[in-house]
Amino acid sequence: MGVRPERFIMSKQSIKSPPKKGSHFILEDRAKIEYGLNHKHSIRAIAKELGKSPSSVKREIERNCNLVKDYANNCAHINSCQVHHVCGRTDCNVLCRNRCRTTCYEWCDKYEVWECDKLQVSPHVCNGCKYLNRKPVPCSRDRKLYFASDAHRKYLSLLKDRRSGFDLTLGELIDIDKVVSPLIKKGQSPFHIMQNNVLPVSLSTLYRIVDSGELEAGNIDLKQKLRRKPRKTERHGEKLSQKIREAKVGHMYGDFLKYMEEHDTFHTEMDCVIGKRDEPPALLTIHFPGLQMQLAFYLAEHTAFNVVTKLDAIELLLGYDLFCKVFPVILTDNGSEFADVSGIERSVFDPKLRRTHVFYCEPNRSDEKASCENNHRLIRDVIPKSTSLVPYTQEDVSLMMNHINSYCRKKSFGKCAYDLAMDVFPEDFFDLLGLYKIPANEVMLKPQLLKEAYEKAKARDK
Repeated sequence: MGVRPERFIMSKQSIKSPPKKGSHFILEDRAKIEYGLNHKHSIRAIAKELGKSPSSVKREIERNCNLVKDYANNCAHINSCQVHHVCGRTDCNVLCRNRCRTTCYEWCDKYEVWECDKLQVSPHVCNGCKYLNRKPVPCSRDRKLYFASDAHRKYLSLLKDRRSGFDLTLGELIDIDKVVSPLIKKGQSPFHIMQNNVLPVSLSTLYRIVDSGELEAGNIDLKQKLRRKPRKTERHGEKLSQKIREAKVGHMYGDFLKYMEEHDTFHTEMDCVIGKRDEPPALLTIHFPGLQMQLAFYLAEHTAFNVVTKLDAIELLLGYDLFCKVFPVILTDNGSEFADVSGIERSVFDPKLRRTHVFYCEPNRSDEKASCENNHRLIRDVIPKSTSLVPYTQEDVSLMMNHINSYCRKKSFGKCAYDLAMDVFPEDFFDLLGLYKIPANEVMLKPQLLKEAYEKAKARDK
């Protein structure tokens, strides 16, 4: 009885209603296709996971797979060929297939391409083939492989090519040039020209025509165009976000919902609070929704490296067992500071051990970790928004969180977060992290709590 292939972890997209007909594949979808092909899932199973039709998935694979060729001998007769002297060297007594493995096809008239029978059946690609990386000699035949990143790059290139150009005949373009170019050279703006002339294009299209150099007048004749810097077309962190989306397969919100259904555990919510946008420091917050308790840790820089380093430091402080017990599941957003999926999950004591399971909210869905977001309001009461975090220290941050976690709330039946947490977590957890309860009448949620550091931050802002 054969081993059943590993099943997909359902995403939120597939749990909900299927996408609208005609919707394009996104990078996440393509990553799932590659994952399915690598694990020998059928096209129908992949399509069901994506909420697409099997024919759409099949066309996507055929259209965007890569043909990989090696310089090795891929002749169909390589194992039985007895031909000598194909290259004309009569002093050589070695079989051509042994000595001239990479060049005999250039000389031999009996050369025949060795086509793989597996490419003739669905899914018509070599992903998941056991001979692909065979040792010591891998497969030398022409191979078709589907890679999500390459497929998405092809898609974007094709999309850009099809949307480029202008829907104009040569005659219409000449007529536009006769009207527009003389007026631009007189100093008129394209808007002024459009207001006083009838042209078969919109204002934005007219600007694009001028920018493409199709007219006699060019950008050098537009005064404002020369004054302004060209807009950046690549968003900050775009390449990084693509890598995150590929690494997130199996870590999305739908996967989180399924994991929580199958495991008797709780989860925490992780986020970052920033100060001034042009400064590197930030606060890493970890919230316990059921307890309304939140921890905060000072980050020297708002980066993925510093997030992983801080989690490593917490694990070293608590120990592997206590860390796993307190942070079994982490739900976070899609910020670039949480890009290192494997770094967040692996243990600092042994990279082969997993200290937690991390999952990501859907893009632009902060409501999926609303409890964490709402608790940030209390942090903003002490450290106002756009305040520099440079003067603050971890001691300041810990003091602030002790006051916040000692604040009684109606939703917690009049208890503070520490009252609930002390019944759940061992005493070592509080001692090692420096957590303690503030007397009720001494709780302060104003900037004056950290007056000295706040005054430094305020002076810095001025």
